[in-house]
Amino acid sequence: MELWRSREGAVYLCQPESIRASADLGSQEEYMGEAGNRALGTLRVLDMTPSFGAYCGKLLADLGADVIKVEPPGGVPGRQEEPLLQPGGPSLPFFYENANKRSVVLDLEDESDRIRFRALAGESDLILESLPVGSLERLGLDYASLSAENPGLVLTSISGFGHTGPDRTHRSNDLIASAMGGAMTSIGHPEDPPVRLAAHQADVITASLAASSSLIALYHSARSGRGQHVDVSSLEVVAAISHIAGVGKWLEDDIIPKRVGTGLVASVPSGAFACKDGLVYLMVNRPAHWQALASWIHEVTGNEEVLLAEFHGPSSARLPYRELLDVFIGDLTATLTVDEAYHEGQRRHIAFTPVHTAARITTDPQLAARGFFESVEIEPGRALSIPGAPHRLARSSWQIDRPPPRVGEHDDEILGRSRPETPRDEGDLAGLEAGSAESSKNANVFAEMGALDGLRVVEFGTGLAAPWIGRMLAWAGADVIKVESNAHPDVPRLFVSPREPERGTQPECSPWFTDWSAGKRFVSLDLQNKDGAELCRRLVDESDVVIANYSTGVLEKLGLGYETLAERNPGLVMLESSGFGENGPLSRYVTWGPNIEALSGLCCFSGFPDRDCTISHFAYPDPLSALHGLVALMAGLLERDRSGRGQVVHLSQFETTVASIGRVMVEYAATGEEPSRLGNREHGLAPYGCFPCRGDDRWAVICVERDEDWSQLVEVMGHPAWADDDRFATMASRVEAVDDLEESIAKWTRGQEDYAVMKACRGAGLAAGVVQNTEDMLRRDPQLAARHFFEEIPHFKKGVVTASGIPLGLTGTPGHSTHSGSSVGHDNQTVFREVLGLSGDEIDRFVACGAIEEVR
Repeated sequence: MELWRSREGAVYLCQPESIRASADLGSQEEYMGEAGNRALGTLRVLDMTPSFGAYCGKLLADLGADVIKVEPPGGVPGRQEEPLLQPGGPSLPFFYENANKRSVVLDLEDESDRIRFRALAGESDLILESLPVGSLERLGLDYASLSAENPGLVLTSISGFGHTGPDRTHRSNDLIASAMGGAMTSIGHPEDPPVRLAAHQADVITASLAASSSLIALYHSARSGRGQHVDVSSLEVVAAISHIAGVGKWLEDDIIPKRVGTGLVASVPSGAFACKDGLVYLMVNRPAHWQALASWIHEVTGNEEVLLAEFHGPSSARLPYRELLDVFIGDLTATLTVDEAYHEGQRRHIAFTPVHTAARITTDPQLAARGFFESVEIEPGRALSIPGAPHRLARSSWQIDRPPPRVGEHDDEILGRSRPETPRDEGDLAGLEAGSAESSKNANVFAEMGALDGLRVVEFGTGLAAPWIGRMLAWAGADVIKVESNAHPDVPRLFVSPREPERGTQPECSPWFTDWSAGKRFVSLDLQNKDGAELCRRLVDESDVVIANYSTGVLEKLGLGYETLAERNPGLVMLESSGFGENGPLSRYVTWGPNIEALSGLCCFSGFPDRDCTISHFAYPDPLSALHGLVALMAGLLERDRSGRGQVVHLSQFETTVASIGRVMVEYAATGEEPSRLGNREHGLAPYGCFPCRGDDRWAVICVERDEDWSQLVEVMGHPAWADDDRFATMASRVEAVDDLEESIAKWTRGQEDYAVMKACRGAGLAAGVVQNTEDMLRRDPQLAARHFFEEIPHFKKGVVTASGIPLGLTGTPGHSTHSGSSVGHDNQTVFREVLGLSGDEIDRFVACGAIEEVR
């Protein structure tokens, strides 16, 4: 154990390698030989995720962690998840989410195998589990028991509702999380039922956050010697990532977001438009972008009306004319091919992007130039091309070394040398407990500290994708300093109160500004001023991390590129997030979150069969990219602490989103056919969907996952005569007759109140939920209330504001948001005095020359 001192003088207990210095797990040395240049090459993980949560282990394994899949006899159920490559398997989703892992079989109902598991846990850094809540406690393998032998252990539980609260034991899945978390209410078209995003995005985003949380907890463990239980709830994750349409907005405008098609309420014009050979997606939210588009329409069609002054200015000025402008734009795109609209639009700096199909994604020139797709063997003599790295660490390789393991493939090499035949004797246990007590005593210094206390972060950029990373880091205790300029304010600051529009822009009062920037410190610098840029470089000299999402090349022009900064601060870890990545033929193209949904194919695969484009309305790729960026950033920090070297991480939001839909891309690679749009249905299961209930736009989701569930649902419905139809007797026959089946169930639900349907179904042990909106979650969800999900944050202008919480689930180091409502430059004096040691006179001189901008 070593001591480590932060810049502020706080003393940390530091174990730079791992608490398991003497561990021996068979072929670990050989494995580390392969993964030694990987960011997580010294990390050992036990993966107990059957299917829900498996993507979490994938993210870690692909960064070099030794991820050991602990499976029951016969393997996890996910191995049979449809679609299958061929009858009998293998499962395509399992194939995508479990490459790079090793497999051992342990029957945890058997005492001797529980002993073996405890031995593995004692020699591991992290356990991932998504077993039914209470399972580990029943088996004596809960965090309290395991940490007594391994105090630095992190155990991450991934569940539908979390491990506390009244709903903790209810069944959940991707559809239920999408409904209960408020996402579905604003996805799709107004005449359709609410719908989820394709490829199990609620599962993917939950797993991504679980990976982020796990690495934050491990970062803290390496310094303190103290692990913790990380309790991740899919309900909370989905509620958090949909906050653009969430509680802060609703409390400001009293408007419940609804499904409005492909156009966005806050961006006019926006939406999907038909070209000669397909669809393009357009998003305009800057006055200059509208003027460029209007000029193009005029050039091609001769339309004079499109140039009228009434259409100039922000999106709100064009909102009354939305339908008319859509006609003008349609007249333009009807004369163009998709590629013509895409490339000529981008040349004019207009955010046009294709609505990609799977076929277009696999031949996309940007992905091809960057070598994005990877070839992985799925069976002897046959390989599939699958999505590659969702982020790129410059000094740490990302690669797929091995295909998914066979059931128990690594039993001999892992269990053969770590197979205690009898329990440890009481003397051994007493010694372990004494060691644990000493470790706990030494770790008391951390009791009141956040997981990331002592970490300093400098943040550049606007929007959501990078700023939400900074928000989470600040919540976890990091000192996050955001560099802004009055000339280029952050997009969320451009807020006009719907209650008091006459007051104009209220930059401190935007609910989105709170959602993305609470807890940070703010300085205002003119980075085009040489002194302003140098002050910024000095801030970075005193920091650990830089987060940026400026357009490609902007920081280099300002003298703030990674090479310049790292020459002065070699330990710096820098994350640069952009739409297309740092290089490639299209790297300078402009995009927003909805453009990435279109470009990645997500909006093409989501929704119902008759819809070519289904958009999320909460810019899903932004929080998705933020969480993948946080994973890469924390991996870079862990690697830096091991090697002493920093590095730059490049993230292409396009590539990240394609990686998130890997299960449908693998399906296309295996079949050569475009994946079907399932809406809310699930392969091989029925009924499984969203059903109308009594009231305006009220819906319940019901999921029958096994034949006994069907019997229970029939009882809940009062055993209607139609349920005796032979077509509904088995799962396979119900899938064949799914249209008639869903219509019959809908006749029952239409007469029921949505929460009553959920209560009755849950009472029978079924997986069910309500399509909740923002008001429902804040006012009516007992689980979110019991877990204190919504955060009350002190606000400099409003006193207190309510915001969606940060669902990192760090039970040992719970975070909080210290404040919100900062003005641009709010913390100039404190930051420049405390961090750079400037005197008052020096600050005044920098203000006078324009390097430091005055607070307004």
